[in-house]
Amino acid sequence: MNSQPEQELEQRLQQLEAELNSPTSPPVVVEPQPSASPTDRASVVPAVLYRFVNWFSGLSNIGKLIVVAVGLVIGLAVLRAVLKLVAAVISLAFLAVLLYFVYQFLLARTSDKN
Repeated sequence: MNSQPEQELEQRLQQLEAELNSPTSPPVVVEPQPSASPTDRASVVPAVLYRFVNWFSGLSNIGKLIVVAVGLVIGLAVLRAVLKLVAAVISLAFLAVLLYFVYQFLLARTSDKN
């Protein structure tokens, strides 16, 4: 089971050596190979980032500007939603504390009457 990948690596090594030894070899462009387990996020993220950077660098200046503007708008929208969520949680916590003190005050008044 392990011999096939070793044979492929050996064959690839021989090809690279032949390309390096030949005087008229074209430049070799090496792209990152996908890992054996695509579910491993540690290896998937750099590959996706690499593809994005290559795609972005291939855009014209106007295209880059548009991509940055759209990214900024989406980023600000997400930030606004998160801030609204945090404000709602703080408001609910304040309301809960306020209701707790009102309940304690009413409970103390009813226990004083008895």
